[in-house]
Amino acid sequence: MKSLLPIRGTRLYVEEYNDTCEEALLYLHGGPGASCVDFCYHQAKELSATVRVIAFDQRGVLRSDPISEGETFGIQDIIEDCEALRIHLGIRQWTVLGHSFGGYVAFNYAVQYPSSVKKVIFETPSFDIKSSMNNFIQRAMPIFQSLNHQEGIQNCNQYLEGDFSASELWNAWGEIGQQLGEHREHLYFKGMNPEEYNELVDRLVPPGELWERGQIHINKLQEEGEFFKSLLPKLHKLTQPSLLITGVFDPVCTVEQQETYRQQIPNHSIITFDKSAHFPRLEEPEKYKQAIISFIKQN
Repeated sequence: MKSLLPIRGTRLYVEEYNDTCEEALLYLHGGPGASCVDFCYHQAKELSATVRVIAFDQRGVLRSDPISEGETFGIQDIIEDCEALRIHLGIRQWTVLGHSFGGYVAFNYAVQYPSSVKKVIFETPSFDIKSSMNNFIQRAMPIFQSLNHQEGIQNCNQYLEGDFSASELWNAWGEIGQQLGEHREHLYFKGMNPEEYNELVDRLVPPGELWERGQIHINKLQEEGEFFKSLLPKLHKLTQPSLLITGVFDPVCTVEQQETYRQQIPNHSIITFDKSAHFPRLEEPEKYKQAIISFIKQN
C-alpha cells in the first residue's frame, strides 16, 4: 500500500507491506533527505514475507509534503512523526531500522519512546558526524594523490591537520566531495556500481522538483545542528536489543564508532558485510535479508 497519510499537520508518503502481520518493522532513511525509495525497491518486499514493513519519506522529503521556508523543523519532528505514525497505524510496538542518518534518528526515537520500540537495527549509521566526515576526507586524500590534484590534496591536508568542528567538517566534505567528481560516489559502494544505483533511483523517481524540495529539509537540519552532536557519550542509554550492520568498506560508521557501540551497549549484536560499503541492503541483499529476519525473530 502506498499513501499520503495525515501526520502532525502534514502528509507523509508511506509505503506499507503485509499489514496483517503482527510483527512490524519501521525503516528510517538516511541522507538527510535520501528517501525510502531504494529500500522499498527490493528489501521492503523481500522482508514483508516475514514481517509487516513500513517505510516513509521523512517530513519535507521527496513524495511527502514539502516544508515551507518559514516552518520550524528539526530532528525532534522526525521522532514525533515516527511515534504519531505508529499510533495512526495501530501498531503497539515495532522494530526500528535506521540507515546512516536514519540510525541517528532511530537511536533518539528508541531512547525517548522505549515502550514503542521493541528492537533497533543500525545499518552503517553515523553516531558521530565528526568521525565520519574526517574519515571521508582521509579516504579522499589518496584519490587526489593518484590524480595529482593539488588543490584537493591541500584541502584534505588543511582539514586533517587542523581542529575543526563536526559542522565545519561536514561542509568541508561537501566541497571536497565536489572536487572528487565521479570518484566521490565510489567511496559509498563496493558490492555494486554507483552508476547502477543512480540509474535504479532515477528510474523509480526521475530527477526533478520532487527531489529538490528535500533541500529545505536538509538546510533546516543543518541550521538546527542537532545531528552534529555526537551520540557516542549517550549510547549506553539504549535499553532495547540492537543490531549493528557494518560494511568493511563503509566510510561512515568508523572503527571508533563501532568500538564505542561494542563497549557501551550491553544487549548488542554486530554483523559485518565483507563485500559492502555504505549500502549492505543493496550490495549483499540476501545476507542482509537473512540478518534482519534472524534478529527480529530472536526472543
